Amino acid sequence: MKKTEIIKIKSGNLQGYINEGISIFKGIPYAEPPIGELRLNNPKSKKDWDDVLEATEFGPEAPQPYNLNTPLPRPIQSEENCLTLNIWTPANDSEKRPVMVWIHGGAFIYGSSSRRLYDGLHLVQRGNVVVVTINYRLGPFANFFIPGAKANAGMLDQILALEWVKDNIGYFGGDTENVTIFGESAGAFSVCALMVMPKAKGLFNRVIAQSGAAHPLGLRKSVLKRSSEELMSELNLKPDQIDTFRKLPWVDIIKATHRLNRKAASRGIRLSFSPYIDGDTIPHHPLKAINEGYAKDIELIIGSNFEESKFNHLVFPNFKPADLNNLSKRMNGQLRLTIEKDYDLDNIINTYRTSREKNKLPAEPQDILDAFNTDNTFRIPAIKFAEAQSKHQKNTYMYLFSWRLPNIYGAMHGLEIGFIFNRFFNVDIPTLPKKSEETETLSKNMMDSWIRFARTGNPNHTSIPKWPSYDIENRSTIIFDKEIKIW
Repeated sequence: MKKTEIIKIKSGNLQGYINEGISIFKGIPYAEPPIGELRLNNPKSKKDWDDVLEATEFGPEAPQPYNLNTPLPRPIQSEENCLTLNIWTPANDSEKRPVMVWIHGGAFIYGSSSRRLYDGLHLVQRGNVVVVTINYRLGPFANFFIPGAKANAGMLDQILALEWVKDNIGYFGGDTENVTIFGESAGAFSVCALMVMPKAKGLFNRVIAQSGAAHPLGLRKSVLKRSSEELMSELNLKPDQIDTFRKLPWVDIIKATHRLNRKAASRGIRLSFSPYIDGDTIPHHPLKAINEGYAKDIELIIGSNFEESKFNHLVFPNFKPADLNNLSKRMNGQLRLTIEKDYDLDNIINTYRTSREKNKLPAEPQDILDAFNTDNTFRIPAIKFAEAQSKHQKNTYMYLFSWRLPNIYGAMHGLEIGFIFNRFFNVDIPTLPKKSEETETLSKNMMDSWIRFARTGNPNHTSIPKWPSYDIENRSTIIFDKEIKIW
């Protein structure tokens, strides 16, 4: 392994390694371990260190279960001392390159910056940018509503990481005044929320939100409160026993969370340990604040995938397709959570069926449910967010990712990530696109748009049709597919 030169940053010295001409630094701590009194508390900046930090291995993942279909806990990879970040840079020099900070998804319960899919090597090689990926607390360690727990601790982790970038990325060839934050799913939800968080003001210039936005009826305290109380009960604790909770082994908390998640999944729902509006860290609903121009200086790309909800076929144990007997019930369960006025469910179902038949798309009950869930959870919130921001910021852009896997998963949730990072694997996994001339071409075009946007605020380049900015009148949207076109 060829080592980089020793880099001196504000906290101390560190050394990474070089791969294919790119300097890589992994597992850099940006905060003190959030343990003991710091569990359920605001993060604290990492203290200075004396020796040279060997930044050649990823830090541990935040405590989390594998997923709903596997045992737990994760072995050595997980621990609470998880607040680290990773950097890929062409050179540690004085050139000021655009900085792209990736915030991973995972429903605020799963995920980490160390996943192979998020390797920044190819993005850096193609764009002469600096890529940063970050860890943040997850699940009940990040968002918990009991007396004494600080609100939105996981979001505050993200802000502290962005402050670290502001203070230190110049040592790695990055431009502190040209920072784009981008993320997928919960990461996209995060970047949208960060746009309106007062403590994040001035830490970034641009946002790319992939398959996630602040839902009009999201960020509700009541949902988190219920999940928190259920978990405390599962741990045989009362809501006011925060001191006892702080002393529990993290593995016990994750096991209890996993048990509750499995129970919830059997009912077709998920527990929520997501950020909420507390009046301070998140003062208002992000959509309301964006509508009022709070983030008018932030340039934005936002979009979704054509068949997001086909991902549910993977993540719910014992998934059962909808049929004519339960389609109305399953759609009604979602609508009651997201629509505050009366609606005609039969008309909604018939509209989806007619539209899909007209466009020669499958229109079985599960196809209708997938399309509805995709719109309700991802597409419509993205449109509303773009509408709101475009009133104040002309550099607002909308995309739809429609390239499909050749199987039942289609253009599912998360599929675009491999194209953004140019991460394709020649393995027989049905949910991953394989490397081919087709995927490489689409990947390079999407990478170039993301890079161009990070550099200038405009995603256009010569290999795609002119991508107009979004406004309520024209609603111009680029379609990323085998053929890229404007809709």
